[in-house]
Order: sequence, then structure tokens, then C-alpha cells
Amino acid sequence: MTAATTPARQEPPSAWSDLPDEVLQHILFYVSPSALLFNVQCVSKRFSRLASEPLLWRHHCRVHFEYWDSKHRIKQKFMGNVGDVDWKTLYKHRKNVESETAAILDSTIEGQVNRIQKFKLIADFGYDAKDTLLKHCRTSETAEDVLARRYYANAVLDHVHRSKALAEWKKLLRGEPVSLERALGSFDLFVLHDQHGDLLEISEIFDDLASVLRAEHRDLDQQSTRIKALTVARFLRHRNLTGLSTELAYRDLQNTFIGIALQDQEHPSLPLISVAIFCVLAQRVGIDARCCGIPNHVHAMVFPRDDETLDGRPLASGDPQPDPMYLDPYRSDEEVPIHTLRRMLSEWGLQLSQHAEYLGDSSTANVILRTSRNILATVHDFRAHHGSAENTGHPTIRLHANPFADLDNAFYAALWANYIFGNPLRRSEGTTQSQFIPLILERFERLYPMDASLIEQHIVPSYNNPTNAQHWELREALRVVRAADQTPKQLRLRNTRASREGVKYKVGQVFRHRRYAYTAVITGWDIECGMDSEWISINHVDSLARGRHQSFYHALTSSVEDTSIRYVAEENIEIIEPEFPISLMSLAGRFFKRWDKEERVFVSNIRDEYPED
Repeated sequence: MTAATTPARQEPPSAWSDLPDEVLQHILFYVSPSALLFNVQCVSKRFSRLASEPLLWRHHCRVHFEYWDSKHRIKQKFMGNVGDVDWKTLYKHRKNVESETAAILDSTIEGQVNRIQKFKLIADFGYDAKDTLLKHCRTSETAEDVLARRYYANAVLDHVHRSKALAEWKKLLRGEPVSLERALGSFDLFVLHDQHGDLLEISEIFDDLASVLRAEHRDLDQQSTRIKALTVARFLRHRNLTGLSTELAYRDLQNTFIGIALQDQEHPSLPLISVAIFCVLAQRVGIDARCCGIPNHVHAMVFPRDDETLDGRPLASGDPQPDPMYLDPYRSDEEVPIHTLRRMLSEWGLQLSQHAEYLGDSSTANVILRTSRNILATVHDFRAHHGSAENTGHPTIRLHANPFADLDNAFYAALWANYIFGNPLRRSEGTTQSQFIPLILERFERLYPMDASLIEQHIVPSYNNPTNAQHWELREALRVVRAADQTPKQLRLRNTRASREGVKYKVGQVFRHRRYAYTAVITGWDIECGMDSEWISINHVDSLARGRHQSFYHALTSSVEDTSIRYVAEENIEIIEPEFPISLMSLAGRFFKRWDKEERVFVSNIRDEYPED
């Protein structure tokens, strides 16, 4: 009898190379991109091929980078055929941008020279630099230069955001299509810093709201335009996405930003922003909704579909075009009768012949101008009432970061909006486009020198005529700011008796002003008052006990009405040693690396100017 033969047992693969391609491809998804580039693809031709698969590198592009510059059209690429894009090259491009951005930011932090050019180099990467900047905005508290790194990463990111906002507004000015939420969201970019809520994210919030609305109202597309519009208004009101909880907060700065209104827990918004939220969501579900040009209190208007009434009745041949319906999403979710609006206009003194103009739809540019005026009104009210006896606590100015810095940023946004969309010929209105140039330049020189390229791109080309006084004003402002940026700082040494004995305090010490009680940190010093005679006279320096012949200190404060640098006489300084000067932390990175908890002073980052402090 012949013994039965047993089948030969298959041995498991003895090496990685024995595994089939499908298994290896799956494994490579768990290998880091750097290991793929510098190790795996060097093993063999087979591994080089497997480590270059488009599907693999699309995965890494999607996972490792959240923000992309618009030039990539990345959303379309992710949705398209994986083989149509060289994903590996695209990933390597983004890693190069990450490396260059980090190196330029390091250089910006390390020295005070040529920062304008360094800001522009990073800004030229556009949104490709945002992921890297956000990482540095959130630097660990234990980092040696945590304050400086966070401050300058935020400052560069702010510049990138402003560049994007101005580009968006310029597209609208050229007649290119710009959605309402992107036009208004551009104001948010001026105050966004490292927070969530840029243009794409605002649009995604509306997309999500539209999905929820449709899920809750399955018959939405079968409703008439009138019922559909009321459904949208009630949906928003039910979620507290329109209006304010109290009229006392009407002028709060946050109420003028559509991104904040959508994301804040209370969803506060002025009538204009409430109407914009309604219109954008309504448009998402197929309603022709627009902002109405009624003065003082913006309303929404909804137009019927072609060839039918608002109630869905077909129009017969020869029937007049039906009137739109009006809503006030800020106050209610009910329709506003047209006769109510006409009566209101008449009470304001407008003739019947003028009603059509104000009951018509507003252009997006006009909505931007009205938003900018709301911001300017809030700034005016805050400065008028802050610290006064009748101060009620409103308007508030806190948005995302330091409130006084946010106030400056919001005001700057409003100035730019008025410049871009202001009509240079409307002198009868008392505000012309050119009137905003000195205001923009003043803030550019004092707060936003990194925006030199934006001034050159968006303002200078309109004033190229050498016979125009503003031609020379612009060029002189740019020359002065660039010269200051490119010139190494003068060394301030304590190598004389006057500087050793006459300058009592050091850069980085925190003090309380003896007269005005605000808290500040010393950022520089002069042996004697270095201001001109006019400043000395205006500020009554000679009436001080020690007059002008005492040391004076440059000081950063965030507890008064702005974030400017103060100039303080030594006799008005009372050194304090707080445990943690929280009001100064968000701005201190402009001059300091970190807060020394042991010594209770800020560690200087301007030793190229004050090497012994």
C-alpha cells in the first residue's frame, strides 16, 4: 500500500519584497512621508514605484495640510481623478514652503531689520504658508521665545489675511463674481488671527446649515417661495442666528462680523449681518434673496421664481411682475408688509417718488460700505464713552485677541473698505475716496508697516501723477517706513556715567504709571527727553518736578485706549513685579521673548538695540 502524499506547505514570505504590491501599498500608508522620500523609494525600483503612487501622496496632501492657496484649486483636485495630479510633487512643494516659511519667521524674530521684506516673502506663498504660521502661533509655553514667536507668527498671518481680504474686494470692484458671505467675511480676516472662520470656513458653515435645514424640512423644494423664505427665517431664529439678546449691546464691535455671528455662542449681529445671514442661507436653498437698501435698518427682500408669484401661482401672459416680499430677520421671522415700509419712508421725509430707490436691492459693494460705517460708528461710540461716567459697559470691543488691537484692526478694515468702494466723485456726500488715504497712511506708519506692499499694490497706482500732492505723500510715507525698517537700530549702551547712573530702569521691567495708573512694560530709554519742543510743550514736560532733564522711557501698554507706545518720565514710573501681567502678554512679543517668572520681568528680544538690558 502506497502512503498518501501530503501537499507541500506554502512558506510565508521571508522578506518585505516577497509581499504582493497590494499589501505593500497598504503598509506604506502608515510610513511617514519623509521616510518614503528618503528611505523607502531608495530601496529598489519596485519600492520607488510603490512609494510614488498618486493615491499615497494624495492621502498625505490631504492629511498633512489643511489650508491651500487658491491657485491650487485643491478642492477640485481632491474630487477629480487621482492620476490627473502629480501629488508627490505637490506634497514636496508644500514641504518646501513650510521649511522656507519657518526659516524666514526665525529670521524675523531674531533681528529688527528688513522685516517688511520678510513679511512679503511669506505672504507671497499665500495660504500655503498658513498651516506653518498656525503651528508657530500655538508655540508651546515652554519655548525660549514663546511670546516673540507667537506674536510674529500672528502678525505675518494677519498680513496674509489682509492681503486675501483686499484681493477679494478688488475682485468685486472689477465686476468679478464675489459671494455676499465672502465679501463680508473679508472684514473678519482683518481680526481673525489664528482663529477658525476664514472665507472658506464661513462658506462651509452655511453649507452645513443648508444641509440641516433640508434634513429638517424634507418638503422644502415643494414649498412656494413665500413659505420657503419664512421657513428659512424661522429656522435661523430658532437657532438664535439672527438678532441680539439685548439692544444695549447694539454697538458691540463683534456684531459687525458675519464669521463671529455664525460661530459665537450667542450669535450676535446687527440688522445688516442678520439680513446677510438670511440671504446667504436662502440662496443656498434656491431662493432669490437680496439685501434691501432701506436706510438705517436693513431688510431682506425675496423675489419670486420666473413666471410665477411668491405663492407659486403661474403668471398668465401679460400679468405684471409681482412685487418681492420683505422680511426683517433681525426682529422677527414674519413677513413685513410693503405698506409698513412705505409709511416708514414717508415718516422719514422721503417723497413717494423716492421709495422705489430705497425699496430696491443693494449691491454687494454698498453692503460692504454700510458694514464699514457700522464699524466706524462703534469705534466712535467706544472712544466717546470709554471711561466716562455714563459708561454702561457697552459698546464692547473684544473679538478674538487683545481688544484694543482688535479695535485698531477693525477700524483699519473699515478705512480700507471705504477707500476701495468710495466714489472719488461723490464730494456732495462729504466723504471721498481720497479722504481715507491719510487715515490709512497714519495707521500704516504707526501700526502696520508690514503692509507697505499692500499700499504699493492697491493705492499707489491710482496716484501716479507727479502733479498730485498725494503722489508725493504716498511715496514719502513709504520711503520713511522702508528706510526705518532697513536701517540697523542704533546701539544704546550703558557705557557712560549718565547712562549708568541716570537711567534707573531697564528694558523688560513692568511698571504702573503714578498719575494715570495704567500698567506698561519698558521697551526703550533715553537719558533725557528726546522729543521736540512742540511735544514737550503739549505734554507739559517742563512742569514735571525734574522737567526734561531726567531719563524717559518708551513703554508698551494695553490697558489704555490703544496699543501705541507711550513715552514716560522716570518720576512717573513705579516699578511693580506682577506674578503674570496678563494684559501685556498678547502684545509683548513685539519686543520680548518670554516672561521670566522667577525675576518677574520680560526677557528682551531687542538686544541688537539695547544689548546690556
